[in-house]
Amino acid sequence: MPNSTHFDFFVLGAGLAGLSISGKLLQKGASVCLIDTGDIASGASGTPLGLVNPATGRFGTKTWRAEECYSGISSDLEKVQEQTPVKFYKKTGILRPSQDKKMASRMKDNTQQQDWPEGWCTWLNKDEIRSINPELNCVDGGMWLPKGLTVDSGLYLKSKADLLKDKGLKVCTNMQYEIETSQSSFTISTQNEVLQAKWIIYATGDKTGELEPWRFLPFNLIKGQLAIFDTPKAGDFDYSISALGYIASISKTRFIAGSTYEHDFDHGKPDDEGAEYLIKRLNKVYPALFEEATLVDQWAGVRASSPNRKPFLGSHPENEDIFVFAGLGSKGLMYSDYLGSLLADYITDEIKLPKEISISRHLS
Repeated sequence: MPNSTHFDFFVLGAGLAGLSISGKLLQKGASVCLIDTGDIASGASGTPLGLVNPATGRFGTKTWRAEECYSGISSDLEKVQEQTPVKFYKKTGILRPSQDKKMASRMKDNTQQQDWPEGWCTWLNKDEIRSINPELNCVDGGMWLPKGLTVDSGLYLKSKADLLKDKGLKVCTNMQYEIETSQSSFTISTQNEVLQAKWIIYATGDKTGELEPWRFLPFNLIKGQLAIFDTPKAGDFDYSISALGYIASISKTRFIAGSTYEHDFDHGKPDDEGAEYLIKRLNKVYPALFEEATLVDQWAGVRASSPNRKPFLGSHPENEDIFVFAGLGSKGLMYSDYLGSLLADYITDEIKLPKEISISRHLS
């Protein structure tokens, strides 16, 4: 007979959202079983290049609750990094050179008029950008965000999963499953055991809108691609660049270029068209970097976003034992830890979720 194992929570999805809420619930004394049909960070959360960037969008708008979000993720990165010898993030800062006059004007306004904490965001004129890197294309200046972090998200999440296992998290990966529902619990059966939990949290990323409980939520799917290049010029800069996409040096001879841009796609894999797009687009930002660059690898992932570009969190309107944590979009790293705390407080202490991220905004 299979063994029966009881938990307070099933968390479906082992990406940024799933690992964040699992960790927060463990801190509150709950028992948690994390389940994924793939491996840890096998979806879009596992990108080899992620930025913790407090400025969002084409014009560098300050992100939603930037201070709280940054405090959460920076603290978690540091805590997880202390437990592993493999370096997975750097305090690089992020340079955002404007690419046209409209972008420059709007970015400068956002730098000067938004309520940035001291030392978070500085406007640099064109000459100041050129003093940092004369080979960057820049029109009228750009933003400098010294708080920006550059993260290998896949390594971070795998390290975090190992840390949470030591704290009692049960992890079941590469497992196909079906959920059986009764009045008092949810049951998932595997070849070796029968797992039961009182509550279930869907942190299933781009698949969430395909699943029966959440088909009413208006997710937008966006495919992102990145490419890894070899070039002797990769050591010429030690900050990350955000303009028409993003560029980061990962060694003295290797850099990554990426972008989230495909709203219409028929597969989730990297392709030649994606590499060509990245080279053409980001070559406009840093042409000298691509002159001797050789493509060595590619990656792709599909992210789920929402109409207001804020995640969906909350309980199902017809079943309060089912919760959702999805739609992180391109700000997953920035949002994940703080949102995990908000959702855990909502579930265990009935603290109301902010309206900007609650699924109630779609129900009303």
